Amino acid sequence: MDELTLLRNTRDDSREPGPEVLARGRAALAARIDGETPVALFAQVGEKTTFRPTPARRRRTVAWAGFSVLGATSVAVALVVTNVLGVAGWNGGADPAAASALHSAALATMEVSDPIVGPGQYLFIRTDGAFGAVGTLEEDAEKIQANDGNILPEDNVSMIDSYHDELYVPADRDDDWVWIQCGRRPLQTFGPRSEAFASEQAASFYEYDSSVIRQFPGGIGPDGRSVVGYQTLTDTSVNDDALPRDPAELLSKIYELNGNAGQSRDGEALEWIRSALYRGTAPAEFRAALYKAAALIPGVAITDQQATLNGITGIAIGRLEPANNVQYDIIIDPETGQYIGEREVTLTAYASFPAGTATSWTAVTTSVVDAAPTDIATCDR
Repeated sequence: MDELTLLRNTRDDSREPGPEVLARGRAALAARIDGETPVALFAQVGEKTTFRPTPARRRRTVAWAGFSVLGATSVAVALVVTNVLGVAGWNGGADPAAASALHSAALATMEVSDPIVGPGQYLFIRTDGAFGAVGTLEEDAEKIQANDGNILPEDNVSMIDSYHDELYVPADRDDDWVWIQCGRRPLQTFGPRSEAFASEQAASFYEYDSSVIRQFPGGIGPDGRSVVGYQTLTDTSVNDDALPRDPAELLSKIYELNGNAGQSRDGEALEWIRSALYRGTAPAEFRAALYKAAALIPGVAITDQQATLNGITGIAIGRLEPANNVQYDIIIDPETGQYIGEREVTLTAYASFPAGTATSWTAVTTSVVDAAPTDIATCDR
């Protein structure tokens, strides 16, 4: 593979330029070098010059006299973009307002110290949330059976359940982790059929979804995987240190880890970042890198200036997934860098859900405690 193809592959390896396109790119590069009029289109003097174009509205042009290695690199990037990728070949990043909020949150995150967990103490990660349940009513069973088991759209009914989890991570992470999962409870309904569905589901919850407390030595579950961590194509890893901190490199790694999963490459990348944030164990410098990586994802925008989860208000930054017309958000406080939580909003009415309903959400808080519970008493509070 030639050098221009390698440079191009920092963002997209799905298409290789043809010989004629490469020839034009090399010729333009040589002509520009001979003219000695270098311009750094994508980097300010002193910045790291990894290939990371910024949105056109934020691009700054810096010119200087003479010629340098930095200048040659910038010229090569500019000419590869215009001659090989084409002006429209770059996918772009987040909306400028969303990118600004994410960068502000990243800077604020680095100014806040992570909780210090002393010997014998635990990092307490509390998760409160809700998710939508869709099904059918018992009264419709005969109708569905008469239709050869086919469920029509009007047969579907929905509600929203609440859940509460508590994870206690010991200072010595090789010790036992304690995880309390409280039984689900009906939270929100949407009309008489939805209320009937919630009543039927509640009976099932009490019988089959009781609260439970578990201990995991070293945080490893019965399946041999960590109870927290980031997803790879085949496993779960907790080694955040193995991931890049440069935002562009981190996003490329996320794309690689996701493979072909999800409805779209960019949507799945944001989902990966949401998952990494709400597990609550990512250190500050990694959270900052995740915010900056999210700012590079095309289609990411501010979706709500006043989004409240579990009584805490922040800015919702998310992306619409056209395949199912669902908007996936993270909720942050740009001024403090606090990660508040995440949510999914359906923009299309279905089952009992009206358009614009947050069909699931998760709020995360962390603190340090001196001991972990030994029972499920907290589930009854």
